[in-house]
Amino acid sequence: MPKTGKPSRMGNSGDEHRGPGDKTRDAAKDGARTVEHGADEASRSPWATGVARVGFAFVGLLHILIAWIAGQVALGGSSSNADESGAVGQIASAPGGPVILGAGTLCCAALALWMFFEFFAEWRRHGKPTKGLGPAGTGVAYAALAALFVTFALGNRKNSSQQSREITATLLAVPLGVVVLVIAGLVLLGAAGYFGYRGFTQSFLGKDAQPLPSVPSWVKIMGSVGYVAKGVALAVLGVLVLVATVRHDPQQQSGLDGALKGLAAQPFGGWLLGAVAIGLACYGVYSAARARYAHF
Repeated sequence: MPKTGKPSRMGNSGDEHRGPGDKTRDAAKDGARTVEHGADEASRSPWATGVARVGFAFVGLLHILIAWIAGQVALGGSSSNADESGAVGQIASAPGGPVILGAGTLCCAALALWMFFEFFAEWRRHGKPTKGLGPAGTGVAYAALAALFVTFALGNRKNSSQQSREITATLLAVPLGVVVLVIAGLVLLGAAGYFGYRGFTQSFLGKDAQPLPSVPSWVKIMGSVGYVAKGVALAVLGVLVLVATVRHDPQQQSGLDGALKGLAAQPFGGWLLGAVAIGLACYGVYSAARARYAHF
């Protein structure tokens, strides 16, 4: 007769030899996967994508206003700031400005959060944080816009040119501040190249909540021209940061407003600034189109 011994424990032998540290690490991994799954589900929920789409419309409106101001500067008929602060100031002074500022804060913050979710998703998908630098940088930009809406809603109307000079002066006065400014200038030049490359190659399509390649041709054209124009503006801004650093003169660094008005001061500058203004308007139209065609 076969012997009837105790039930085998071989199936549980692995668990018996696992220490508390292993179980803690497994629990942490399970928790991270749960959080990631929850964040992924939340970022693709109808309310999140709906708010994000409205956010794209707000970003488009801001760029169209910046382009309008820059166009007036090119024609010699405006003293307003040709940057985000000038555009938000135009919104704040419009009828219903506080309500629009509140909506802009909410939508841009939602866009920033969505992009940060994409950053972590790309990081985990490829195992490298560098794979998510695109959405991470975009998320920082949208978060900055949300903060700008908040400051104007609270009554702080300090323009970005003044803030840029103050930040530059502060950094120039502290140890390693010059290094930080040089890195910032180089990052801006790198971002300029990135925008220009994406515009010329249309590689922005299908990535980071961008429209798919199957969208109408006019959307692609607006996006290409807009990306190149953004690249030009960022390149001039990066050069200004480096010039201010080399000359140790904060007055040389006046943000996007100074960059665009600096173009106007060059030979044929009015034409150059006018072309950039048209390009920024194209980017605004493209961003507004993302409210309809963005692929989440």
